[in-house]
Amino acid sequence: MKLRLASCPFPFRGSFEHASAVRDRAENVIVIAEGAAGQYGLGEGCPRSYVTGETVATAMAAIARWRQGGIEATSDVAALTAWMERNRADIDVNPSAFAAVEIALIDLFARQAGQTVEQLLGIEVSDIDLRTSAIYSAGSFAKFVVHAALFNLNGMRTAKLKVTGDGGRDRSRARLLSRFGPLRLDANNLWDSVDAAIAALRPLNGCAWAVEEPIASRDWKGLAAIGAATGMSVILDESGTRIDDLAALHSGATYVLNARVSKQGGLLRTIAIINAARTRGMKVIIGAQVGETSILARAGIVAARAAGSDLVAFEGAFGTRLLVRDAVTPSIGFGYGGRVHLDRRPRAGLGLTPTAEVENACQ
Repeated sequence: MKLRLASCPFPFRGSFEHASAVRDRAENVIVIAEGAAGQYGLGEGCPRSYVTGETVATAMAAIARWRQGGIEATSDVAALTAWMERNRADIDVNPSAFAAVEIALIDLFARQAGQTVEQLLGIEVSDIDLRTSAIYSAGSFAKFVVHAALFNLNGMRTAKLKVTGDGGRDRSRARLLSRFGPLRLDANNLWDSVDAAIAALRPLNGCAWAVEEPIASRDWKGLAAIGAATGMSVILDESGTRIDDLAALHSGATYVLNARVSKQGGLLRTIAIINAARTRGMKVIIGAQVGETSILARAGIVAARAAGSDLVAFEGAFGTRLLVRDAVTPSIGFGYGGRVHLDRRPRAGLGLTPTAEVENACQ
C-alpha cells in the first residue's frame, strides 16, 4: 500500500471571520491510500495552529515521518490500531495530519472488504435526520444580515454565532437569532479572564443555551466557574482534543463535547472520545473545520451516527456553499432546513471519488 498526499487550498466563495482567524481559502492535507489491487481510500485533515498547534507544513512532515515508520505496511483496522498505540505520543501532537492518513486507510480497508465505513467499524446506520446548523461568522453587519436572511429562507433555525467581545454587537445578534431557534455561542478562547467572560456572557443567558471555549483552553477551573455563573452549558473544542481531557473536567458545569474528526486525530479516536463523553452523560456536537471538503464531511457523518441519540448539533456539509469547488464527487451538501443529503444506497468505503485536480495533485 502507498500513501500519496497534497494540500489543496480551494478558495472560499467569501471570507469567514472569528476571534482567532480570518480565512478565504481551505487549509488542508488530502491523502490517497492506494492498495495493491487498485483500490484506493481518501482522507483529509485540516491543520489549525490555534486548535492543535499544527500547520500544513508540520502535517506534511509528520506524514512523511510515518511513512518511514511503517504506516504503509498496515493492512487492516487491527494492524492500524496497533500502530496507533505504538505512536500515540506523535499522533497526539499531529492529530489533523493523522486524521488524513487514518481516514484514507479506513476508507481503503472498507473498499477492500466490500463494506461501507460504518459496516467496517460496526456503527449502526439509523434513519437519522441530520441537519446542519447555521453558522454565523464575526463579520460585518451587512454580511450578518445577508446570512441571516439566507439561512432563514432555507429554514435553518438552529444556529451557532461567533462572538466578538463587542457587547452591543453580540447582544443584538444573539437576541435576533434566538427568536428563530436554539442558539449557541462560539468564543474561540476570546476572553483573558473568567470575570471578563462572565460579565460578557451573563447578558446573553436568555438568548443562548451554551458557549464554546470562552477562555484559554483547558482552564478547567475557569470553565466550570463560567458555566456555574452563567447557567450556560460549556462546549469543549480546543479543550477536548483527547480522552484524558474529559477526566480533568471540574464539577459545577454542564459540558458538551464538540467532536471534530480532524481535531481528534481520525475516526477511531473520534468514536472513542464520543463514547467516553456519552458514558459521562455528556451530549455531543459533531463539528467541522471551516473549509473542509466532503471527505471530512462524510467522516463527520460516520461520527454523527456513532453519537446516536446524544447528538445535539451537526456543523458539516457546507461543501460548495462555502468552497468554490470540492475535492470529490459527489459533493456532500444540505437542503431545506439544513437537512444533510445522506446517500441511502450502501457504497463501499466512504463512497467518494477524487476529482482530477486532487488526483493529479497527490504525490
